[in-house]
Amino acid sequence: MAIDQDGWFVDTFVKALADEIALDLGDTTPGAFKGALFTDDVTPDFDQEDPAYGTAPWDAGEASGTGYTAGGADLTVTGWGQLSDVTKVGWSFAPVLWADSTISASGLLVYAPGLSGRCVILRAFGQTYTTEAGDFEITFDSEGGAWRNTLRNTP
Repeated sequence: MAIDQDGWFVDTFVKALADEIALDLGDTTPGAFKGALFTDDVTPDFDQEDPAYGTAPWDAGEASGTGYTAGGADLTVTGWGQLSDVTKVGWSFAPVLWADSTISASGLLVYAPGLSGRCVILRAFGQTYTTEAGDFEITFDSEGGAWRNTLRNTP
């Protein structure tokens, strides 16, 4: 199975909205969220209960190689809320870089280490990207580059 779509983890989304977990998407503390790179060897399960980094299926298929440490990199929220298109909300992070790395990845798992590694979203790259002694960098669009959603139709 390939990482072929972006998605929210349903259990996380529902429990956050029901205030059963303290998920603050606007927390700008570096490392409040982490981004781990995964290969197409993982089969995402957006419907699993209590999804967490390090538990199946997120206990296999993580990228590896020079310049990459298991668990990924700290992410820093740069934006959460209404976008310039007032019908949408979005979530963005500062760029993340694995310098001088030799890795291959097909997607980014965003998770909250302070919530027992709870998975929040998965971003599919649409293909496998590879570096060989180079920089693997992800730059998020300021207009909800990690995630954006339409909340209502345009008036």
